[in-house]
Amino acid sequence: MFDNDRRKALKTITCCSAALMLPTMSFGKINEKDVPQWDEYFDAIVVGSGFAGSAAMLSLYDHGVKGTVMIDKMPYLGGNSAYSGGSIAVSGSPDQKREGIKDSHELHIKDTLKSGHNLNDVELVTIMIDDSPRIHDWLEKSGVKFKNVGRSGGHSVRRSHATGSGSYITRPLQKKIEKEGGDIRTRVIMDEMVYNDKGEVVGIKVREKYQFNFERGFDENDNKSGQVHYYRAYGGVIVATGGWGADLKFRQEMDPSLRPDVLTTNHLGATGYTIERLMKDDIKVVDMQYIQSMHVTSQDEGGFGLGYRWITKAYVYGMMVNPKTGLRFVNEITDRKQGSDAILAMNEDGKNPPVVIMDIDGTKTVDIAELQRGMMVDAVKQFETMDELIDYYHINKKPFLEQLKRYNSFVDAASKDPNYRDPEFGRNFSEYRGKFIKVEKPPFFAARPGPKVHHCMGGIKTTKDCEVYNNEMQIVPGFYACGEVTGGRHGYNRLGSNAVLDCCVYGERAGAALAKRYDELRSRA
Repeated sequence: MFDNDRRKALKTITCCSAALMLPTMSFGKINEKDVPQWDEYFDAIVVGSGFAGSAAMLSLYDHGVKGTVMIDKMPYLGGNSAYSGGSIAVSGSPDQKREGIKDSHELHIKDTLKSGHNLNDVELVTIMIDDSPRIHDWLEKSGVKFKNVGRSGGHSVRRSHATGSGSYITRPLQKKIEKEGGDIRTRVIMDEMVYNDKGEVVGIKVREKYQFNFERGFDENDNKSGQVHYYRAYGGVIVATGGWGADLKFRQEMDPSLRPDVLTTNHLGATGYTIERLMKDDIKVVDMQYIQSMHVTSQDEGGFGLGYRWITKAYVYGMMVNPKTGLRFVNEITDRKQGSDAILAMNEDGKNPPVVIMDIDGTKTVDIAELQRGMMVDAVKQFETMDELIDYYHINKKPFLEQLKRYNSFVDAASKDPNYRDPEFGRNFSEYRGKFIKVEKPPFFAARPGPKVHHCMGGIKTTKDCEVYNNEMQIVPGFYACGEVTGGRHGYNRLGSNAVLDCCVYGERAGAALAKRYDELRSRA
């Protein structure tokens, strides 16, 4: 960190730099002249402690910016990231090569743009995917351990590198930050950005000892807890506060179809509190209406639950049917948006949820501990015979057995021709350890998928270096954003495991970009 003399010199440069001038700030923003006093001084501030925030904080340390603080409003770290699936999409990794998986950045980009209905920012997508092998290596060197390579819906091949849980990524990054002497604080909420007369971000207004209200549906704008403080940031501020899937009011303003009774996988802290304030500051946002539901979650659990691990694999190595008709109704490995839409269209407001089925060979692709957790909460059930399964779920037996026979014939055909796609829904099939898996060997396992609000595709518009735009498409100096609070990477719909990639790639880039600005300002001091 700078000594006081250098800080004063830097403050003068930051305020007066002609190269970074912007028009006079809009009414309602906090000006540094209105700050009663700066309570603490930092070289940089990171707001949020999930994948993106943790990657940004570690990146700042990697680039020599040590006087940094990372804050989170919750009493725990990691947000949605910590208990998410923790798989990152990487194309061209050593793990893929070892397993003989043929992949390319071009194919990964193609899959991403297809899922996003080509509404994505192509430059941001290309950077994200081209950087995936490097960021995978960076995570491994930072202590993250990968278990296997799976396939998430919408991806053409297996490229989702699993860790087992999102906390297996956030915690190693945070432990490395702490080992470096990093300052990480919980129960500190950012209320406002603080700007100077040129529109540059110079700090934030926070409340320390914030007490989050865990009542579902509580409007965070009504929470006045905590003690007001002002943090000065010389290099800049990185916002990585995530999405707002748990904010019943704000998400419905963005997408009226998301009624308050629609459940979410998000932790209760995933609110629109930050993005609403930034929008009032004339910060540019894009794609806010696109909010994704997760189709691998269980109808029989609240929140993210425990059954999704098994259901995720069941889409790849099993079949899903409408119990009323006994028939398949969608390509099981389609993307989350199409999968969720198909389920919601057939399940009669939750009265007729689908049934996804795997046999014992398919279920062996699931980690035994994860299978046991799903069964422990009755999200996944085991049946010794197919007749027992049919009776339990009241499946229309005759058409179902005919469907099952056809499905297994499709798997047989795929084992002879890798390019085969089933004639009913155009699905292709993945082998597991050199074998294509049918649904034929008892015992059989089943679950009832039920989509829940999961990911917000829209958010703050940024440059490739995570610099933030205002509504006049001018860069706001000293302000960076990364992760789910940003928009443009995913377009209409996000592919599974692309979120972790987005957060880690652009979190690391945000740290590097702020560090570059910090060094430039330091050289002038």
